[in-house]
Amino acid sequence: MEKAEPNDELSGLPEQDSAFMDWRRLDLNLLKVLAIMLEERSVARCADRLFISPSAVSHALGRLRKVFSDPLFVRTGSGMVPTARALSLERSLSLLGSALDAELETGGASASLETFEPGASARDLRVVSPGALEVSLLPALTAILRDRAPDWSLTIESFERRSYEGDLATGRVDFVLSVGGATPVGPLVGADTLWEDELVVLAGPRSPLHKAPDRITTELFLAQQHVYPLPWPMSQNYLDVELARAGRHRKIALSVPSYAALGNVIEATDLIASMPDRSAKALISCHPDLRLIRLDPPRRSQLSLLWGVSALREPAISWARSIIQDAAARLE
Repeated sequence: MEKAEPNDELSGLPEQDSAFMDWRRLDLNLLKVLAIMLEERSVARCADRLFISPSAVSHALGRLRKVFSDPLFVRTGSGMVPTARALSLERSLSLLGSALDAELETGGASASLETFEPGASARDLRVVSPGALEVSLLPALTAILRDRAPDWSLTIESFERRSYEGDLATGRVDFVLSVGGATPVGPLVGADTLWEDELVVLAGPRSPLHKAPDRITTELFLAQQHVYPLPWPMSQNYLDVELARAGRHRKIALSVPSYAALGNVIEATDLIASMPDRSAKALISCHPDLRLIRLDPPRRSQLSLLWGVSALREPAISWARSIIQDAAARLE
């Protein structure tokens, strides 16, 4: 741990007991030091970026340790390693920085959007998406992207049921496609509903349901053996959560990591699968022997598009949002 040295390069207001700290009495320069230290993990590099001396950084860290009653950084052979408390502060600082960036942005972004040329630009678009969209929205989005911005790339991350506020606010991901409104949305995140899905069943020629009525009861649905494309644990799947509350459970005979082989499995076995209706129709287009069957009572959920409010001021991100909405509209 580094010893704090007297220094006036980062002067601030009088210190007080951290148990009664009022942020309005805190020298905000200290937060700048903390934010850069979390990025650099080095006193020397932090000092270089802030154009101050290493002793000033050490002095600031000493004051921060008193404020938060925590070492914040521990010296190791590989550098200054942040403590758990420092890492928890990192998210708050990122959100604060993104909020300030949004407030400081001028209206120039909308004007620059008019001159933005997607076809002359290059970028990696990072989107978090549920597995069911692999066979519906993502092919449509990729087709638009290849047509209008061939030098862009698209990276898809698997969707998890958690808050993506920090990821969107800091730009780690550009967009999140969220199913069922289960992703918390904070003040730094914008959202739009792309469509509403109905949960349906796909059955192949070997399944008893292949000749069933167009709509079946929950009892008949649960009497079958199921294949489950694993987007997240069943304890987080809204269908299985609803069934569990009533003391019911599906019979899962096969779990697979994606939708890639789902059509072939249903076609070759007596297993059935439940999924959003647009995904089911996309699979039927490749496997015409499959049959779409609806549930009674029907179960529906929304697909939402989430983005960082400050990031949307960037013309490339604003344009990317528009083509995601265009791709969704094509599937309507």
